[in-house]
Amino acid sequence: MQAYGGVSVVNALPSWYGSSMAVNLKVNVNVREGKRDLTKENKLIKVIIDYFKEKYLIPDIIVEINSELPQKGGLKSSSAVSVALIAEIVKNYKIIGIDIPKLSAILSLKAGVSYTGALDDAVAAYCGGISFTYNKFFKVIKMEQAPKDLVIVILVKGERQINININQLKKYRLIFEDIFTISLKDFLLAMKLNGILIANILGYPLEPIEDAIKKGALASGISGNGPSYFAVCKEGEEGPIYETLKKYGDVIITRPVDLDCQSTSVKS
Repeated sequence: MQAYGGVSVVNALPSWYGSSMAVNLKVNVNVREGKRDLTKENKLIKVIIDYFKEKYLIPDIIVEINSELPQKGGLKSSSAVSVALIAEIVKNYKIIGIDIPKLSAILSLKAGVSYTGALDDAVAAYCGGISFTYNKFFKVIKMEQAPKDLVIVILVKGERQINININQLKKYRLIFEDIFTISLKDFLLAMKLNGILIANILGYPLEPIEDAIKKGALASGISGNGPSYFAVCKEGEEGPIYETLKKYGDVIITRPVDLDCQSTSVKS
């Protein structure tokens, strides 16, 4: 089963309100029956398999993951793996009545890989498009199709080195609630405000963001809690942004993913 990475529109940590845009960086997950090797299962995968074994009595399975996403880079890799694995189990064992993004959020909390469950990331990873959620109550507020003429330039950074101070982020709850309200009408403005503010709060350098905006980016910032940066621009205008971000490390050019939620209870 396939799912997608994403970039942040609104970080959900300060206020529980989150928004994410799926990008065409894929995660593919396959499962086959066989003796589990717990040394090869991270905590999230273990929690997901244990859930289905206990609730639906599935046999032991071996999980194979092929991912285009760096881990712990802020590009929603955990949510992509989670929804893809849950969807693959649901398909293989013909389990019905599962809200896959919601279950992903619940089990991500249980596994301790997310502070909020990251429902916004899970919905975008599974459905594509742009998600708008209230993660505290696992509520999908809205979904929308991303514009087809956008290009996303990602400055890929390795695993996160800084420690995330959740209490520090929550001091900005009211500001991020306002940014979320803006996102419902102008996701690019919200993405820009969020990306710059998160970089400031968490202590990431602003130079890549400023350079991307000077070169014509419609929005730029830190994705998730970092360390990866992103810039969004109109198709055909990505060249100068790519060149300027290359000064800071490896760069990927990708596109938004079309919204397609026909196979889930999540609806726009």
